[in-house]
Amino acid sequence: MFATVEFYECDKSIKKRIKRFFTGNKIISERIDLPENEYFYKLRVPVYNGKIPIEKLRKITDSLSDGLIFPEGFKNENGIKTYASAYFRELLLFNTAVSQIEKSVFEPAETQITLVDKKGLLHAEISRLVHFAGEMKIISDNVRAYEGTAKRLMEEYGLSLLVSDKLSSIPERGIIISARSDIIPVYFKGLLITGEKRLFPFARVLTGEGIKSRGNYDALCPEGINKTDFLSALCEVCYIKELRKSEYERLVEI
Repeated sequence: MFATVEFYECDKSIKKRIKRFFTGNKIISERIDLPENEYFYKLRVPVYNGKIPIEKLRKITDSLSDGLIFPEGFKNENGIKTYASAYFRELLLFNTAVSQIEKSVFEPAETQITLVDKKGLLHAEISRLVHFAGEMKIISDNVRAYEGTAKRLMEEYGLSLLVSDKLSSIPERGIIISARSDIIPVYFKGLLITGEKRLFPFARVLTGEGIKSRGNYDALCPEGINKTDFLSALCEVCYIKELRKSEYERLVEI
């Protein structure tokens, strides 16, 4: 379970100050219900003289297994547990890359596609690319996650899926899908679809901007909260299936 945080300035009138003396600054909690009996909380946290009730906030956070999403720009210097996305950004990039490759003119027999999936969380999605590549390679620290997938792709499509945990196995050419660009060799000469903006002297680089989500769930995102973090939490924590099909709004060449 997770919660978003919104800060509000306390009323400094005499009446309100007397009330706060006896009751303290109140954190207002609102439960937001979602499909399949899932939900999250919106917290309105008071700010008085530039200070927030850290201990009260920490106590609430202890009951939230997935932590808080603070407004953008807030520096969490008090060790309060914050939500950390596991795979949503990688899924966003992968979905967008598949759409881009589907629209492009490549000769499958001559096309090599490499997916950098460090955690091995996209193994169930990789079959969506089999019709566009003559050779596919996975770079992952979790090689075991792809063992069953490699066997299935060979049996169903006759496609050999090469899986390695070594960054040195990243090829010099072809198409690479990688959320991180800093691990791609600077001499790479193909098409890089990535989540980070970084120039390569010999490669064509596309990076994602904006989010195109299903179900209009972004309308639930509180003001000031990073939309990608919010949709990520709905997808990963609240299991909103439509969000697994989300894509970047556009790929921009850099």
